[in-house]
Amino acid sequence: MALPSTHECRLCSDGGSTGTTVHEDLVVGAPLSMEDLDDAQRLARFAGKYGHDGCEVVEVRKVASDSLGGYAWAVRFLEGSAH
Repeated sequence: MALPSTHECRLCSDGGSTGTTVHEDLVVGAPLSMEDLDDAQRLARFAGKYGHDGCEVVEVRKVASDSLGGYAWAVRFLEGSAH
């Protein structure tokens, strides 16, 4: 699965720099089955899909959105992580 269209981080961009930075993206349209998972399972699922190139998913939470479903998932990334 591709990164959210709003995803931008220094490590993923040309001329990126190192260091620890936290940024957040919204994922709209994730499967409804995500609601059935506990926090640890949801974090593992999003980390497997969106963790990449020095960016680690460290938090996932449901937030209100203007999308058709009325919600989205806020995904927090940690840049420059040791993982």
